[in-house]
Amino acid sequence: MTATTSESLADDRGLLAYQVLRAAVDVYGRQPSALNAEEMKAVTVRANQAQDLEDLVLQTPNGRRISIPDVAVDDAIQRIQNRFEDEASFEQSMLESGVKAADLRRALWRELAFDAVISMIGDDAPAVTDEDIETYYNEHLKSFHRPQHRTVRHILITINDDYAENTQEQSLKRATDLAQHLKTAPEDFADKAAQNSECPTALEGGVLGTVPQGKLYPELDQVLFAIKAGEVAGPIETEVGLHVILCEKIETATTMPLPDVRDKLRDFLTQKRRKALQKEWIASLKTTT
Repeated sequence: MTATTSESLADDRGLLAYQVLRAAVDVYGRQPSALNAEEMKAVTVRANQAQDLEDLVLQTPNGRRISIPDVAVDDAIQRIQNRFEDEASFEQSMLESGVKAADLRRALWRELAFDAVISMIGDDAPAVTDEDIETYYNEHLKSFHRPQHRTVRHILITINDDYAENTQEQSLKRATDLAQHLKTAPEDFADKAAQNSECPTALEGGVLGTVPQGKLYPELDQVLFAIKAGEVAGPIETEVGLHVILCEKIETATTMPLPDVRDKLRDFLTQKRRKALQKEWIASLKTTT
C-alpha cells in the first residue's frame, strides 16, 4: 500500500467520523459515544449515505469548479464551537468522536461546497409567475381559510375533598357566585380571575388566548362557541374542575385574500421548484454512476 493510499484512507475515516458525529447529533441529540449499538448502526448508515452523496455531487463538473474561501470554513467551525460551553468541551467532543482538526476543516469545506453546488442547481428552476401563484391559490383555497376564533378568559375552581373550600359543594358554590356576579359585571372578570382562579392563567387575568373551535376541553368549547361576545357563562365542569368563562371577542371566519399571501406563496413555490429540480438532478447522477 502506498503512502498516498494510506493517507487517503485516513482522510476518508476522518470524514466518516465527522458524518457519524453529525448524524448522531441530528438524529439523537447525543454524541456517538452515548449511543447504543442499534443507534450507532443507524447513524453509521446515514453517515455513509451522506458521504457517498457528497462524493457524487463534488465529482460533477460543478463540484470540481466550486471554490470555498477559508473564511467561510472558519465561520462554520466557529458556529460549531459556539454550541459548546467552552473550547475545551468542543475539543473533547471532537477527540471522543475521532475527528481531528484537519478532518473537521475538510469535512466542513465539503459540506459548504456540496451546499453551494446544490444551490447552483436550484438557481436554474423556472421563475414563479403571478399566474402560477394565482393558480395555486385557487386550487388550494381551503388552505387560506381561517375559521372563527374567540378570545376567552376563564376562572378555574378545582374540586378536592381534602380541602374544605374545595369540596364538590363548596367549589360549586364559589364558582356559581362568581358566575352570577360576572354575568352582570363582566368588566370585573380579570380582577376576579386574579383573585380566585386556581389556574396559572390567573396571573394574566385568566386569559386563555384566542382559539378556534376544538382547541379547549369539549365542555368549554361547546359553551364558548354558543355565547356572544362579552357574555359570561358557567359554572362548566371539566376533568380539571369548574370553570367560569368570558367570551371577550369574536373574530369571524375569513379567507385570506390573495394580495396578503402573494409574497409568501412566491417564496414557497420558488423553494418547491428549486427542491424538485435539485432532487431530480441528484437522481440523474445516481442513475449514471
